[in-house]
Amino acid sequence: MAVVPALIAPLKAAVDRPGPPGMDGTGGFYPSGHAATATVAYGAAVLLLLPLLRGAYGRRELVIGCALLNVAIGFGLVRQGYHWPLDVVASWLLSGMLLQGMVLVVARVTRNTRRSSWRTPSC
Repeated sequence: MAVVPALIAPLKAAVDRPGPPGMDGTGGFYPSGHAATATVAYGAAVLLLLPLLRGAYGRRELVIGCALLNVAIGFGLVRQGYHWPLDVVASWLLSGMLLQGMVLVVARVTRNTRRSSWRTPSC
């Protein structure tokens, strides 16, 4: 979660895109920090819960529920005039990259933990 503002804030400053009509005229609307934060938070929760679920049905429903929740958040941001649709889509893509990075880090840590515990003598 700490990486989201560190990634989004410089992008907003670099692009400096104005907001939709009705918002103040200043820039910093692309990409959406709200959509990115929600996607990473709910996505990370799903990634943490997936190993606890046994069946494919429960896993699929959890992923679908997370996707629908994030679509609803993105739709709400666009509908209320806080962001352009492209702002939300860009945030989803950036968040997907962050979640993929999380998967790779967790896989590497898990693999190293298994190796070190394999060498530990049992009682």
